[in-house]
Amino acid sequence: MAGTYHHLFKIILVGDPGVGKGELLTKFEEDGRGDDKFISTIGIPFRVRDVHVGRTVARLHLWCGGWGAGWEAITAPPDPTRAVRAVLVVYNVTSEESYENTRKWLRRLKKDGDGEGGNVVLLLLGNNGHCQGDDRQVTWQRGKELGAEVGIKFLEVSVVTGLNMDETLLTVTKAILAKSLHLFTIIVNTVLESSPGGLQSPEAHFSWYKSPYVLPFF
Repeated sequence: MAGTYHHLFKIILVGDPGVGKGELLTKFEEDGRGDDKFISTIGIPFRVRDVHVGRTVARLHLWCGGWGAGWEAITAPPDPTRAVRAVLVVYNVTSEESYENTRKWLRRLKKDGDGEGGNVVLLLLGNNGHCQGDDRQVTWQRGKELGAEVGIKFLEVSVVTGLNMDETLLTVTKAILAKSLHLFTIIVNTVLESSPGGLQSPEAHFSWYKSPYVLPFF
């Protein structure tokens, strides 16, 4: 099963140092052990996880990055062979500073960047969601409000309890597939509109349709 998938998506986690990005990546991968979702990543600088959406299998390459890497991923010219398909924006619910830095970055993106990320899926994550009482500095409600402010989905997660770990990967994979389908539909309509005589050889126009970066498999 390790070699069977329909899509390959690169995803990066961004946020302040110390918010737990590395621990999240490890947990994402480890939760796949014991079934066919786990792929060994010994010797490579990222984590790998297969996610099933219906009959579709998406292989996720999960990387850590800083704020600059996230900005570049969203604003750089499209490159189908290297493109980041999703950015998971992480803060720590026990750190008000990490939340404020996340809010500043997302507001800058909304003002000066590409709104909600263009063709890149954005997902806001509040790490250490299991923490309560005096340990917690950022409430769930504030995280939800920040996500709503910038128009992206929000989840609290926890490496300790496993809170929303699988849900995070399923949510982001579905969103990537939905954006891919939307993009494919636009491309097809554009080609059809530019061919008034009809497509004499559709396969010539859409020879790339099996690309894992473009068209979801349903």
